[in-house]
Amino acid sequence: MQRLLFFGLLAFSALRADTQNIVWVSPCTDTSFCFDPGNCAGGRVTLWEEAVTTCSSPKIHYSYKIDLSNNNSIDIQSNEDTLNLVLPVGTHQVIWRATDNCGNISQACSYLIQVKDCTPPSLLCISSIAQNLLVPDCFTKFNVSDFILSASDNCTPKAMLQFGMRRPNTGSGFPADTSLRFEKCEQGSYPVQIWVRDGNGLANSCKSQVVVQDNAAQCICEQAAGIFLQGCAHSADSVLLKNYTLKAMLQGTPLQGPPISMVFEKNMPDSCFGVAFDSLPLNGAYTGWARAFRTGNPLEGVSTFDLVLINRHILGQQPLENFYQVLAADVNQSKSISTFDIIEIRKLILGIYDSLPQAPAWRFIRPVPDPLNLLSFGEVRDTHFFSLQNLLVDTLFSRLNFVGVKMGDANANATLHGGIETENRAAPLRLLLDDRFMEAGREEWVAIRVSENTVLDGWQLALGTDHDRLEIRDIRGLPAQFVAWDQSGEPRISCLADVPAAYQANDRLFEVLVRAKTLGLVSEALRLNRQNLTAEAYPAGERSAQPVELAVPTPRVGATIYGPNPNPFSAQTVFSIELEKPGPVALEVFDLMGKKVFGETRHLSAGRHEWVLPAAVLPTVGVYAYRVCAQGKVRSGRLVRS
Repeated sequence: MQRLLFFGLLAFSALRADTQNIVWVSPCTDTSFCFDPGNCAGGRVTLWEEAVTTCSSPKIHYSYKIDLSNNNSIDIQSNEDTLNLVLPVGTHQVIWRATDNCGNISQACSYLIQVKDCTPPSLLCISSIAQNLLVPDCFTKFNVSDFILSASDNCTPKAMLQFGMRRPNTGSGFPADTSLRFEKCEQGSYPVQIWVRDGNGLANSCKSQVVVQDNAAQCICEQAAGIFLQGCAHSADSVLLKNYTLKAMLQGTPLQGPPISMVFEKNMPDSCFGVAFDSLPLNGAYTGWARAFRTGNPLEGVSTFDLVLINRHILGQQPLENFYQVLAADVNQSKSISTFDIIEIRKLILGIYDSLPQAPAWRFIRPVPDPLNLLSFGEVRDTHFFSLQNLLVDTLFSRLNFVGVKMGDANANATLHGGIETENRAAPLRLLLDDRFMEAGREEWVAIRVSENTVLDGWQLALGTDHDRLEIRDIRGLPAQFVAWDQSGEPRISCLADVPAAYQANDRLFEVLVRAKTLGLVSEALRLNRQNLTAEAYPAGERSAQPVELAVPTPRVGATIYGPNPNPFSAQTVFSIELEKPGPVALEVFDLMGKKVFGETRHLSAGRHEWVLPAAVLPTVGVYAYRVCAQGKVRSGRLVRS
């Protein structure tokens, strides 16, 4: 209650100072109460509510009204601040009012009160009953009344209590049966549940045991038999597949005894399976089914190369090899292949989807009669069905085989053995990064180029950065639908050409806008993110992928000089210089009158160097000019000491 009052006062603090109001700080929610002991007509209800006011006098006056049976008529009124009454059984409405010394009246605090029986009947059962099978029909029946030692209820007379019984795990809710029948093939001990329910719907149960006997030895149970299922799972190219789940269902109607329903579900570590439904009564009719499924990574085996193959199929340039590949490409389940399937798969590759909206990761289907018929959608069946009109002996249903189809994987390179087939012995396609040295806070477009002449149907890659050093801001040179950004701000690219794209060596593939967070080379902080997406290129007309590498071209000849960083500066600034070979480097600083205030020459080795210029070498705070000379290169500019 203190917490509610605290939050109520916080709410008042947000009101304008010249506003007076009353707010309830108690929940005003529906509640229920149980009958008083020995009273089946009603129960004591004790309630109070609390409010706060902005009035200068905090005193609040409470009153309530009660609508018995909630029938829109007020039956009880009181100015008490606490409701403490015995109310009859049923659902009633209470309406609270609050007023203060400033004349404010609260909005109503209204809710329902239910007064009900909360005590279920008590029940004591016999622990076990044994009975013989009756000759000549060879069955016995147990009645619920045989098991009850005592039963009583606080409000319902014993004569009006309801009783029921069932076998465990054969139903829910209150059982409708008051007896159970056992046949000659059900000799032995069985658990049973005994139930009682009172007039208010409250129930209780106890456990007992029945023992079915044939002391006269005149009720012989005929020998049982079994139904057995066998099959294997394989890929479209007949490679056996592992690690999938098989589920089978059997239902039967024996000549004697209750109906039979059995379920088998198990992960199959090997490609082939065997299911046994044994100990089934003879001379019964049985039906059932078996199906296989697997949940896995939706992106497994899926790449832009699948989009290339699907696009070639749509354009009639290179049809897919069999119907299973066609089924894998039909991710929108339209029973045809179109550009819409390409769009859905690309969203999965780019990380826009984490699963395909209209297709599972894997489909297991019965083998189609003619896999070379690419229009076999009408023959797709996910389930093997079996039936037997009269079980006389052990019966085997074999060749219940399945074909595993990885949805989106048009070239069928995914496996059920733990991942994606990634072996690729083709020479890599090298992409060249226009590397450069960047100052902190600077943004530049950086080109990524092809290193050799090539013709591509498509390519894919993901870029990553050292987030403390570099940030990718944008990409240009590619259609927007080919690029997606993950939560860390890194791009995935899936590029599919409508017609093969020809590139000459050093042609620009695309450009990246980067922002440097520290001083350094772009190549030191930008890389291919192979964990997000495998970097691959797809040569025109080929049925295999080419790995992609990101490299830096040979450094430029001579020297590269970068301006001071930071600028303006107060303590020190840094000039960065890259030298192809060893040599002298001169740094000079002049005031605005042209007088040299600092000059020094250093002999530096090949490579990158940082020349630190302390503020103390400059006479005063102000604006200066600098000049750096190295191996025939000169850079000059303004330098500000703050």
